[in-house]
Amino acid sequence: MLSRAEAGSAVEAVAAACTGHVGLVARHLGTGEELSWNQDATIQTASTVKVAIYAEVLRQARLGLVDTGARAVTQEQDLVGGSGVLSVLRPGLTCTVADLCTLMIVLSDNTATNMLIDLLGGVHAVNKGVAALGFPGILLDHKVGLSATGRPLATATPSTLARLMASLEAGTVVDEAASQEMLSTLRNQQDRSLFPRYFLESDTPALAHKTGCVRGFRGDIGVLYLPGDGGAVAYCAVADRLEDQTMTALAEGEQVVGKLGAIVLARWWPGPGPVPLRPGVLRPGIPS
Repeated sequence: MLSRAEAGSAVEAVAAACTGHVGLVARHLGTGEELSWNQDATIQTASTVKVAIYAEVLRQARLGLVDTGARAVTQEQDLVGGSGVLSVLRPGLTCTVADLCTLMIVLSDNTATNMLIDLLGGVHAVNKGVAALGFPGILLDHKVGLSATGRPLATATPSTLARLMASLEAGTVVDEAASQEMLSTLRNQQDRSLFPRYFLESDTPALAHKTGCVRGFRGDIGVLYLPGDGGAVAYCAVADRLEDQTMTALAEGEQVVGKLGAIVLARWWPGPGPVPLRPGVLRPGIPS
């Protein structure tokens, strides 16, 4: 386990070695202790904004504006490349609105995301709804893949994104049932290449999280559930404006966010036993 000072120094070392901008907020929800770096700086979100879109689906569902059990049929014009599976399946596939939400979170499906944005009334309606939920700092700019200006898909701050995750764990996003539904879906996230990159076990400690990956950016927001009486940590960890623009598993951003995840786990690991991290992840002099 790292002391608070050791954890802070480790984050500083990761940020100093990074070619871009590092952002971190990790808050232990039991003690209130926070580990942060550039917490109020505006960052792009990439696909982590899909958590906010999911929240707006459930907000509108509670208002009777959206039926999550309603059928949704993919059309040729809906299909957009990038992450997900719907774009490589034939148009005419039928699922439910709830299925679109699951695909958007678990596989980060871009086609499902755009279909949901349309269902919600468009980009402006999503932003208005997310603001009504208490998160006006999360701003969607356009549908996935439809920017003619090169602007990011969405922007926010690490502090706001971590607060969204903390609010989910508190049961206050829309209502307790909606928050729990979202966390349940987030627990099935298939991408573990970022925050838990250096964890030794694939399912311990548990995570409810969403990743975001575009050229020059990697981000992961979620709730880390520590074993035993260790409690939970809400977090946002990002590497933005990176010189490394590649989309490979060895890209700089993957390693930076993975190291931030290792530091957070090492700060609050309750035991028993050593912190379950791959050897050598933390800098020399910092015990793992």
